[in-house]
This record gives sequence, structure tokens and C-alpha cells, in this order.
Amino acid sequence: MRIRLFAAVFATCCFAAMQARADTAPAASPTAIKSELAYTSYYVLDQKRALDFYVGLLGMTERQRITPSPGVREIVLGFDQERTPGILLMHRADRTRPYEIGDGFSRTIIHVSDVKAMVQKLTDAKVAIVRPPTEVASLKLTYAMVRDPDGYLIEFIQTQ
Repeated sequence: MRIRLFAAVFATCCFAAMQARADTAPAASPTAIKSELAYTSYYVLDQKRALDFYVGLLGMTERQRITPSPGVREIVLGFDQERTPGILLMHRADRTRPYEIGDGFSRTIIHVSDVKAMVQKLTDAKVAIVRPPTEVASLKLTYAMVRDPDGYLIEFIQTQ
């Protein structure tokens, strides 16, 4: 438990430090390559159950559905219709057993305006709360963690 709290605090500190450096960094040269996060992609066993969670409970929007090959569907989600980072749900029609989450994946982190309200909404929907809202005063943030229907860890962060 302490290791997870330390990891969350450490990651948040690193993010804050990177943001502070980015705010004071000189402008990139015209030939520099600009990069940005696009999507996190998960394989899901049940598309409807995943959409009920991400769209119905978290408030994401379905942006697009893609069928890259027969029996494979990609569902592109985001918090708006803009070109901002999102989640790509991958579904294989012939899959019948749950996916195993590898030990290299940690979690997806989502900024929210009210962690306690989000946790209450998820609790009301019978989503298991992994970590209740926890304030980290030294970092001026509150965070909580849940698991989505396929077992992926989702962390919600509210900064003050």
C-alpha cells in the first residue's frame, strides 16, 4: 500500500517538475519534431460492458469505430470530439476468455474536476473502489483508483 502511494506521489512530483520545466523551456526549433500522447489501447472482452463503463459512467464520447480486419473492432473514445488523447478499445469477436493484464502496465490516469463525486458515481454503479479519495496535501491533489470491467486500473486525479 505504501509503495503504491509512494509511486503515485513520485509520478505526480515528476509530472509537476516536467510541467514547470516545460513552462520555462525555450521554444523548440522549427525543425524539431512535436510529439503528443494519442491513445492508450486495451483489449476488452465485452464491448458493451466496456462502453457502459467508459461512456456511460466516465462520460467519454465514442469518436469512431474501425474494423481493421475481419473479427477485430477498434472503438476510439475521448472526452470530447477534438483531437485529444483518449482510449482505444480493441475487441476480437472470437475471444471467449478474459485477457490477462501484464505486469508491465500500471494504470491510466484521468484528470477530473471532482474526485469525490466521480467515486460516488462509480460506487453507486457498483464499481469496486481500489483506493478511496486520498488527499496528498504536499502535492495539492486528491486521487482515487478503480478497476474497469476488464480489470484495468484507472486513477482519477483532482488538482487544487
